[in-house]
Amino acid sequence: MLRPVLPCILLLLGGCAYRANPVPAPALSVYSSYGEKLPGRYALLVEGGELSKSIRPTGLACAAHTFPLDLSQSFATSVQGTIANLVNAVQVVPSPLDRNQLRAGGYRAMIIVRGDSLEGKIVAVPGFWQATMSARVTITAGISVDSTGGRLLGQSVEGSAESEASIGFACSGGANAMGEAAEDAMKKTMERLGEALTNSGRVRTAN
Repeated sequence: MLRPVLPCILLLLGGCAYRANPVPAPALSVYSSYGEKLPGRYALLVEGGELSKSIRPTGLACAAHTFPLDLSQSFATSVQGTIANLVNAVQVVPSPLDRNQLRAGGYRAMIIVRGDSLEGKIVAVPGFWQATMSARVTITAGISVDSTGGRLLGQSVEGSAESEASIGFACSGGANAMGEAAEDAMKKTMERLGEALTNSGRVRTAN
């Protein structure tokens, strides 16, 4: 879905900004070497503030337009859904918990997931019958797990995806391409975050 951020009536006076609005994409089917969820109760902190960027097309075509992409809220919702599907119990917290707070709250460990970077590329592609907009989105995220005994997991993952859509009026179709690429990239990122967590032997065997 696209939504013009600024009125685009007087196109000759300047470009438009079309905001892509990808939906959350939690990973509900994660490859696991184990048949059961991670035992115990976990605290979860999600930080996605770095996953916001305004992307300009490469090349001359559509160069006057911008495509703002803010994945911070979608990232948080996707992480929460992914983690909830992999552990017995999870509680979202507003800030990291120290060892004493983990013990007092009955938590097995503190999970922190950060959206580290967002990269996007979009370009207008001429066609015989109709031009298209081609987009690529890459998300980098990190996950750490700390118990009262110390660090159990620290890993960085990346998810990339491409999508193409009709160019639309005044290049507005770029928001559709960008949104679809972002949603697919989010899903791949969640799958890799989930695999890192659920397949960690140290996390599974920690007391």
